[in-house]
Amino acid sequence: MNVVIPGNTDPAPSVSALAKKRLIVALVLSAAMIVIYFSFMGLFAFDKALLGTILVPGLSLCIVLGPLVIISSFALCLVYVLWANRVFDAGIRNLR
Repeated sequence: MNVVIPGNTDPAPSVSALAKKRLIVALVLSAAMIVIYFSFMGLFAFDKALLGTILVPGLSLCIVLGPLVIISSFALCLVYVLWANRVFDAGIRNLR
């Protein structure tokens, strides 16, 4: 069911369309995080020599990649929050 908002020729998205968009965004971001995490764990399990590569004295590749995994989770969370504030919340407001 699409609702036409006065002064706007585009119909507002339906509840199911918004739910579908949210599910797609959540699945894409979750898949990205899973790939990032399991790639790091795969390196940790199967290529310790690569992770042990010394970049500068006292700093190995593992010490750089570990925090990047954590930072990527915050970045993906930020992407979701920005998307939700700009797209999802606007769609909810248009439904009312």
